[in-house]
Amino acid sequence: MVGTKKYSSLKLKISKLFITKSIQRTIEVCSIDKAQKVGVTFAVRKASDLIIVKKIIKSLADKGLKTFALGYIPEKKPDDFYLSEKSLNFFSDKNLDWLLRPNSASALEFQESNFDILIDLGTEAYYPMDLLIRKSKAKFKVGWYCENSPFDFMINIEKNKGLEYYYTQVIHYLNNLN
Repeated sequence: MVGTKKYSSLKLKISKLFITKSIQRTIEVCSIDKAQKVGVTFAVRKASDLIIVKKIIKSLADKGLKTFALGYIPEKKPDDFYLSEKSLNFFSDKNLDWLLRPNSASALEFQESNFDILIDLGTEAYYPMDLLIRKSKAKFKVGWYCENSPFDFMINIEKNKGLEYYYTQVIHYLNNLN
């Protein structure tokens, strides 16, 4: 189950009643070498997470891919360290509406973008990020294995192997599609 302990149970119940699970879209399997536009989602709890994410974003850009990275900071008052990072977009708990939907300009732009591939780097599941991924218009969504997932393709590895290992597996499998 998507991490829900952090949020009011009443808000979660109402949100789940009124918000559709996902948008209607056609899934299009896409290998990394055929992709042009990639969306990347992640959650940050500490500065070291951000360093790894930036390294991954750079490696995607080095492949010639246009990337849009959006991070979730599960706090009402995020540390200025995150917000001073200009190469990435963020939203936090203060950018959620009453139904826990992200409503920042960058989150709405991300949700409406037609990515060839969406790669979720989040090592923890958070309800607002799950909503955003479900509503994304991305053609092919990739993420960690979990029950009731919003992903079209999931990687089932132990989270203790780390984000960098997970990313190498994602790229390995995306290279072998088509």
